[in-house]
Amino acid sequence: MTRALQLALPAVLALAVLAGAVAPPAAKPVKPAPRPVAKGEPAPDQLDFVFYASDRPVLIRMHLQIGDKPYTAAWDAWMDKMFAWFDKDKNGTLSPAEVARLVQAPYLQNQINGSIGGSSGPPVAFATLDTNKDGKVTKEEFRAYYRNYGFNALRFSNQTYQAQTAKQINDAIYRQLGLKPDGQLKVEDATRLPSLMAKLDENEDELLTSVELNTEANNNAYGSFAVAPPRRMMRPQPTVETGLVQINPKTPPANLVQQLLLHYDKNKDGKLTAGELDRKFFAELDMDSDGKLDAEELKGFFRRQPDLVFRARIGPISAASSFLRAVSRFTVKVPVRQTPRAEVLNPTQPLARKVRRVNDDNLAFELGDARFALQASQGYSNVNGRFNGAKNFYLQQFDAIVDKKKGYIEKKQQKDNPQNPYVFMIFTQADKNGDEKLTRKELTEWLDLVSEGSGCFVTLQVNDMGRSLFELIDTNSDSQLSVRELRTAWQRMKPLCKADKGLTQPDLPRTLRISMGLGNTFFATPVPVAFGGPMSSPQPAGIRGVPAWFTKMDLNRDGDISPKEWLGTDEEFKAIDTDGDGLISADEARQFEARQNRKDKALKPNPTQKPVLGK
Repeated sequence: MTRALQLALPAVLALAVLAGAVAPPAAKPVKPAPRPVAKGEPAPDQLDFVFYASDRPVLIRMHLQIGDKPYTAAWDAWMDKMFAWFDKDKNGTLSPAEVARLVQAPYLQNQINGSIGGSSGPPVAFATLDTNKDGKVTKEEFRAYYRNYGFNALRFSNQTYQAQTAKQINDAIYRQLGLKPDGQLKVEDATRLPSLMAKLDENEDELLTSVELNTEANNNAYGSFAVAPPRRMMRPQPTVETGLVQINPKTPPANLVQQLLLHYDKNKDGKLTAGELDRKFFAELDMDSDGKLDAEELKGFFRRQPDLVFRARIGPISAASSFLRAVSRFTVKVPVRQTPRAEVLNPTQPLARKVRRVNDDNLAFELGDARFALQASQGYSNVNGRFNGAKNFYLQQFDAIVDKKKGYIEKKQQKDNPQNPYVFMIFTQADKNGDEKLTRKELTEWLDLVSEGSGCFVTLQVNDMGRSLFELIDTNSDSQLSVRELRTAWQRMKPLCKADKGLTQPDLPRTLRISMGLGNTFFATPVPVAFGGPMSSPQPAGIRGVPAWFTKMDLNRDGDISPKEWLGTDEEFKAIDTDGDGLISADEARQFEARQNRKDKALKPNPTQKPVLGK
């Protein structure tokens, strides 16, 4: 090494050390851009919910409309009509005397349901409505009174009794297989499911119902699986946990965060870690990258744009099924697609991309381990329904006591008609001008006004169907288990088992149904949605296009013919049952029919063939 290089080397090393000292630190990983913050006032048709899924919370927005108007429009319009009915002097406010004629909220709820014989209750206290104590009641104070008593534009309720029933049926199936309800159902157990048919099929129709599966249910008066009577939607419902919670815009953010922590904070330290939530979702909220979500970061979740945005149209919607179009000399009927009642409005968002359309009225989607069916229907309104019976009854009672010459009844006639008290129970409200004389026109107009109230609100119902093994086996959703469904049950159970273990009840997918309709609607006919895709219709798809003899022999309509249903010989049954599984399927029936047609065609003489000479 030269003398010059030896002298220069220390200086070079010093520069290298200095350069290392001032080198910039390694860059932190770039955080994904936060989701846009929702801004502006809520739309008049907007409802916001949070669903606490198994892996993360999900923000859901529903734009709910009656036809093409916000869901609140019908209620607002009806409230204005009611206000005008009692505003005798038409000055835009209600005086104490006018308020005294009002129907108390609970009694009005009963009346729009078509109840007969209920009074309108004692006079409404003026102070209850006059909240600002200015001596008069405005339209908004009038509306607020009924809203505060649960009579408003939206009737939102959660139901969980079907989840409880599903758990009972699950336990019954496990017990029938000799398993503990908290145990594991393995492949060898599933192979014994068909044997339950001979043991439990009480009516011998080769179909098992939930009641038959649980013989203990038959020992009590109603059975554990008796259908629960529909509850009046007008009455306050007990608070139940379905995981879908409506977000009140006035709820403090801290309260929303507290509810979120109750669902996901497993170690109760007031923060969430990546192990407690879906990791990708966690990373989107962890803005400071410290591996924990504190209260402020969790508040940001509720300020984001929603994950799912739906529009649901209920009530009558204008759509023709077809129209006629003239083409040259021909008239062609061209089908017109109905306006969808249910649709997703943010289809490009990750969760929204997985929403599946079942039909114009129904959507299906999955959140965590939960599957959803979202239904929007016209609903049932008493305007043209059962209220007509109540209206006719009151008019008949009126006609029975009215003085035909006067054309009205008077309040004082009540004491002379103890056997006919019904009209007098609503006399004060129906007497529009307050002159103590009720005409048939006034009574008719009042009854028509009350009947409109039965269709001025929306029912939004969330049914938690629970984790049902019965529904998993019941592929065609006809509420009965056939021999083939029992034989193939393991095919649907196996994908849900964790590792090599058997099926435990927590492994079953959870099913929820969100249903919306106009008026006091009870949703008794759900559209089934299977995990991973829409289910088939209650009628087996394979039953279409089969020979007539197949339809006649398939007495229980399960899509198969069993030896018990077969009317031919044993040899004929075996010839058609090509796979030898002891059942003739729709496909086997079609194949047999096709073979017979080919034979018949081969044996049929050809009239165009010329005879051969000499024969």
